[in-house]
Amino acid sequence: MFCFRKRLMFLMIALFLLVFVQAEEAEQEAEAQNAQAYVPPATSFHPMITILGVYLPNSDMIDLKIPYFMPMVQARFSHRFTEFRKSPELEFIADGEIAPLWLRAGAQFQFKPLPFLTLAAGSDIGTSWGFDLGFLSMNFIGGYDGEKKEYEYFSPFTHWTYDFWANAAVNYDIGSLFTKGKQHFIVGGSYKAIYKGMTGISNGEIWLDKGIGENANGLSYSATGTMNYIVPNKYFNSVGLSATASGYYSESFFDEKYRISDPTFVDLTFTLNASASIGPRNRFLLMLPVSGKRNFCDEKDLRPITEPDGRKWQLDGIILTFTHIF
Repeated sequence: MFCFRKRLMFLMIALFLLVFVQAEEAEQEAEAQNAQAYVPPATSFHPMITILGVYLPNSDMIDLKIPYFMPMVQARFSHRFTEFRKSPELEFIADGEIAPLWLRAGAQFQFKPLPFLTLAAGSDIGTSWGFDLGFLSMNFIGGYDGEKKEYEYFSPFTHWTYDFWANAAVNYDIGSLFTKGKQHFIVGGSYKAIYKGMTGISNGEIWLDKGIGENANGLSYSATGTMNYIVPNKYFNSVGLSATASGYYSESFFDEKYRISDPTFVDLTFTLNASASIGPRNRFLLMLPVSGKRNFCDEKDLRPITEPDGRKWQLDGIILTFTHIF
């Protein structure tokens, strides 16, 4: 596992060096044009409404196997401190969302020392809840009872999840570099370290939030590579592919009785995505995620104390969002 993460870090460093070399020429060409361009500090606030359409027939944690739609009210505040386009950019962002089954708020600082490099750090807090109608259950938050060997679901607003994270990302328009701006093909990579936890849960115990289980208070990571082609079309914006590897840094974040489930297993997710828009305020996003995760033969309540049988690949489902920006 350590060797895998070490190779992953070397790959990210190699990608950074490659992008740095390619960016030098592009920066020199744009220097004369941008050196005198003045961009004043900017503050913006955008309330949004998003309709989330989800079909996840292969989810083991959520019993709803039919397509469903969920509205969300979101808001984003940002303030850019930089004054000149050639200066390093520093921006503060605060955002939040309220949905029928969860709410979340977060804040972060983004720093761009170079046009293609973004460093960010922030924190989030939120909670979720669910319902149980007998024939239909969507329990989104709970803790694992190791003695009863089952998840016990919490009452609304009694437990909150929180996280602290740092992220480094590189993105570069390789298509523009080789076609002199006629075509745009964006490649990028990012690495995120995140400490996440839940209030009222002891260290080492397992919890679930937003229907995702096998979590523990501890430090995890996520490494992502992306490729996106910008479509020269009025309505159809982009099509792309992302690949993500994620997991916990150490099994020490889990109590001894849960370590049989291989909690540091590296989850892999490949996602096809396409975006479209109608005007500047109406956006559509389609995602088709395919994941490779631990293969458990037992039901979800026995997963934390069961040894997995290799990796299981599956099409998770279809996710479609429509966002209107006010």
